[in-house]
Amino acid sequence: MSRLQRPKGFGGVIALLVAALLLASCANSSPSKTSHSVASGGVASYALGAGDQFSWILPLENEANYENYNSNVSNGLYRPLYYVGGAGTTGINYPLSIGTAPIYSNGDKTVTIKLRHNYTWSDGQPVTTKDIKFFFQLEAAGAKNGDYAPYLPGRMPTDITSVSYQGSYQFTLHLNHAYNPVWFTGNQLTWIYPLPVQSWDKTCLTCRVGNVASTPSGATKVIDFLYKESGQLSTYATNPLWKNVDGPWELTGYNPTTYHAVFRANPHYTGAGKPKLAGYQIYSFTSATAELDALRSGVVDFGYLPTSDLQLSNYFKTHGYSIKPWKVFYDNIAELGYTGPYRQLVDQLYLRQALQHLVNEPLYLKTTLHGFGMLDYGSAPIYAGSNYVSPQLHHDPYPYSVAAARKLLTSHGWRLSASGPSTCVNPGTGSNQCGAGIKKGAPLTISMMYATPSASLAAQAQAFATAAHAAGITIKLNPQLQSTMYSTAGVCPPGPCNWGIALYGAQEDFGQYVLVPTAGVEFAKGNYWGGGYYNPTEQHLLNAAYDLPGLSRLYQVENYQSKQVAGLWWTVGDYAIAVVNKHLTGWNPLNPYANYMPSRWSLNG
Repeated sequence: MSRLQRPKGFGGVIALLVAALLLASCANSSPSKTSHSVASGGVASYALGAGDQFSWILPLENEANYENYNSNVSNGLYRPLYYVGGAGTTGINYPLSIGTAPIYSNGDKTVTIKLRHNYTWSDGQPVTTKDIKFFFQLEAAGAKNGDYAPYLPGRMPTDITSVSYQGSYQFTLHLNHAYNPVWFTGNQLTWIYPLPVQSWDKTCLTCRVGNVASTPSGATKVIDFLYKESGQLSTYATNPLWKNVDGPWELTGYNPTTYHAVFRANPHYTGAGKPKLAGYQIYSFTSATAELDALRSGVVDFGYLPTSDLQLSNYFKTHGYSIKPWKVFYDNIAELGYTGPYRQLVDQLYLRQALQHLVNEPLYLKTTLHGFGMLDYGSAPIYAGSNYVSPQLHHDPYPYSVAAARKLLTSHGWRLSASGPSTCVNPGTGSNQCGAGIKKGAPLTISMMYATPSASLAAQAQAFATAAHAAGITIKLNPQLQSTMYSTAGVCPPGPCNWGIALYGAQEDFGQYVLVPTAGVEFAKGNYWGGGYYNPTEQHLLNAAYDLPGLSRLYQVENYQSKQVAGLWWTVGDYAIAVVNKHLTGWNPLNPYANYMPSRWSLNG
């Protein structure tokens, strides 16, 4: 999954008269303060986090645009087969889904899915299994070509041997072996989007729609064409491809320079969760300061307050805004470099345990995040009410203790030093020795990259390094821009990890594509985010979570990863501190997958 980056801002209200003009245009205007109106439902707006832009409309993401803020917009235009999350709830939202609950049979090797009959496209044609078939044709081509971002080897569509169709509203998946229905529903079926075959099954804008995608080579040409068109931001508001939707919204205006997007309620929408607003808008900002300015001036209704600007809370409260922490369901892991110069150190379980004892999560939450966050002791955070979190993950297996860390080191052959790096004095692989590959006299020094310019993350990294020094571990801090970290730590594996610890500040987000938090993307064999971690026992448990029924298998792999310290578990900061205009209602409780769900919103007063 993509890395979830915490936004920086939100707020204000747009007049219906101005909005009507915007809805009829390409919305090339820049943000400006307008008055409030509630006629015809009104038009509300929200801000994306600083630096984020809605810039991918096709509900088949490529790697460059695989971000939750894109998929959250596209699934308002194109309803997924299974919609995830609701008002403060994790899991699949069946009332908002086109598919009814899947039926598993044949020892969980067959999945039968029925479509609701009440969904239609803007052109009046019903959403049927022909649109599902078209999705599978394009997905197979994208997975083969390496274009389709959610695909991992062995996963959909390669875990499906065939698909059969029983009329217009039922289809059956025949799987290559039995899968855990909890995992398969949450982490495979949530990928499926019915796609408008009557509009998209062609290879150019002026080409006639045919049966092009029915062959693998044709499907490749079709998805290449759609990817190309989705990259043409300047045509978003006018391209006929994006006019035929089955979701509650349709795009009517888009500025490719400012990324300002304008949507109106789809007058042809026939599904559940009909919008209460006449429309909504999205604003993008290059900085948190610009977002705050728009928030104060009333350009946006739903904005963000950075933790560095908490002193403004009273201002917004006295000016009619609500302030609410937005807790989202994602984990935060400091990756460990299991290949490269520090591999002999991080390969040692006792050392990973010692390092975890030095992560003072309650302190970080209280002092650096001002209480806006969650504790995280494994591959899922302690999100209240979610049954995807093992009961064991509610307790810290390695609570903060410099003394405990020192004891682990001295009992494994290290001579601790306060003036310089501690050294290994008892090399070897015995239970009281330093471990495989660690030579006598080797220093206990580890480099740590962390993302800037977050002041809270920098404070956490410094506190961790200070605690490590007290325990006898030298941490060489290496602050880097997030983009630099992606290009450095993000290329390991397959390349060597020339770093010891990498802390991004936000890790995998769970949502439309990864609902069940097994951390397979991070810690499964062949992973590309876990620093090269591989453990045969953990892989066995992970496979069981994939293949055997029930939540207990998920809990087993979560518990094992937590105790093994596959990565350093770290405090999860809230996605945002939401600042919302008093006239906007229906936004709370907030969706745990960072989806604004504007269809729930309404304006009053």
